Amino acid sequence: MTARTSPFYVYSLPESLLSSLVPISFEPTSSAPVTSEQQALPIQSSLTQSSDPLPQSSESTSKQCNTCNYSATSTEEQRDHYKSDYHKFNVKRKVLGLPAVGGPEFETMLDELEESISGSGSDSSDSDTDSLSESTADKVSSLIAKTALATIQENADDEAVAVRSPFHLFQSSLLPPEDVLAIYSTLFPVPEDAAPLDVIRSRQLAPKVQTQAPSTPVSAIFMLGGGHFAGAIISHALNPQNKLDPVVFVQHKTFHRYTTRRKQGGAQSASDNAHGKAHSAGSNLRRYNEAALEKEVRELLAEWKLYIDRAEHIFVRANGRQNRGILVGYDGAVIGSRDKRLKGIPFSTRRATGSEVKRVWLELTRPKIMKKEALAPPKPKPKLKEIAPVTPSKEPEPAKQLSPEELHTSQIIALVKKSRTNPLATYLKSNQLSPDFRFEPAEQYHHTPTALHLAASLSLSRMVTFLLVTLGASPTVRNDEGRTSWELSGDRPTRDAFRLARAELGERKWNWAESGVGSALTKDEVTARVAREKASAERERAEEVKKLERNVITANQNAAVTGGRKLASSVVTSVGQDKQLLSGLTPEARMKIERERRARAVEARLRAAQQQKQ
Repeated sequence: MTARTSPFYVYSLPESLLSSLVPISFEPTSSAPVTSEQQALPIQSSLTQSSDPLPQSSESTSKQCNTCNYSATSTEEQRDHYKSDYHKFNVKRKVLGLPAVGGPEFETMLDELEESISGSGSDSSDSDTDSLSESTADKVSSLIAKTALATIQENADDEAVAVRSPFHLFQSSLLPPEDVLAIYSTLFPVPEDAAPLDVIRSRQLAPKVQTQAPSTPVSAIFMLGGGHFAGAIISHALNPQNKLDPVVFVQHKTFHRYTTRRKQGGAQSASDNAHGKAHSAGSNLRRYNEAALEKEVRELLAEWKLYIDRAEHIFVRANGRQNRGILVGYDGAVIGSRDKRLKGIPFSTRRATGSEVKRVWLELTRPKIMKKEALAPPKPKPKLKEIAPVTPSKEPEPAKQLSPEELHTSQIIALVKKSRTNPLATYLKSNQLSPDFRFEPAEQYHHTPTALHLAASLSLSRMVTFLLVTLGASPTVRNDEGRTSWELSGDRPTRDAFRLARAELGERKWNWAESGVGSALTKDEVTARVAREKASAERERAEEVKKLERNVITANQNAAVTGGRKLASSVVTSVGQDKQLLSGLTPEARMKIERERRARAVEARLRAAQQQKQ
């Protein structure tokens, strides 16, 4: 399902939009017929947790199987039940969206399947013996295939079977008729004690609210994985003065510990549990860092306790049970494992960093605009049909037909990513396409709609120069977010390509002020800048050499007073401490320092020998 991010903010929606929102549906799926009034809003949201196929008992025990609605009297009986074909059959039915069957009904289905396999009840005793020789596991597999086939044939129409969605869906008269507004359901109370629209209204912030005021609502986000930690207390009020980075951190912290085995992968504690405790220096270091990481994170949570206590939501992304145990549910934990504010992040995230925390918050709080035709109303659960087993045909599905614009888009993107400049020019010319050709579908390429946007975002400086100077691509074209290709540039060489093109094309070629491109830059200016930077680096290295020489001289003077034996050790210690600085010196400078060190060591040995003779 494709969706695009809207410019709205869930805690500060315009009053006109808020008053026009109409929930599509938030009731559980019902098998009752749909009325004409319900058909006006044909899309059913499946945000609420679906109930079990069979009612559960009022008393929850540890020996209760919710899938089969079966209560065991002992642990051994419970284990035997989980290993039985009856339980496996109901689990597979649940995957297919079918209700569980009772024990007697299961036996009846097996008997009927056996009769259909054997042919009839009047066969000879030999055929009866052959049919009974089939194992129960094979019968269950045949029964599952038969049930799945019945489900496929019943759902053979074009309607889609409803699945759970992470969104609440709304219609609005301000949006096109084919669009709906989607808001992540994780922003609503659990369990839902009020209508989602009422919750949205109650969470709206007052105009000109202060971002750091104690009365301003806050939420917490904590991410932990691979030794990387990022946490923040985020104000619900955005910074209106900074549109590129509007998220306001009340508190934030990021740090990293070396806990992951680089080549083998995985945490050191996981390796110890699986293969035994290793005794290498690296493993000891990783164990120490794991303990230090746990201590630092928990100390930080205790320090932020006042903020966490008043947080409206607590979003946690922790890979594995061990990482989650560092944040939640330990003895004296600030965040309890049963805290109703505790929620996961309903989409994929990258490495835990401060910028990633900001991206997660904006992704959660920016409503999405989806196409209504991509959604489908839920269907009642299919009923089991008794049909003869038939081998379904495995005809390949016809490939999706792409429009000419989509075909051009795939070809141009491939050429740009590979920096194939001449083939790109030939392709555009042969197909009579503009260098500012906009990619299709537009909602998929809203961030990089043109080849120049794509090349700038990938930091392909050579391709940027070719598009601007040779093909005449316009730097003033903006994407759906209102950003030009210059604003997507990720490094200095790419930005230099834009500035060099401005100098080569001239000020009259494009409205460079509108494109945001920096001042014109010539190749001579680039060469001079590189020379200045190189000279500055040489001066810094020379200063480092002088510093090392002063350290050696100081060590020599101190050794002359205290004795020759300490002279060599002080020189070696001084050079050892400055080993990191030596790595940045030129080979000539390193040889000079090495000769000095060896000379001082020889002098120290001679003085020691003279003292022993005396």
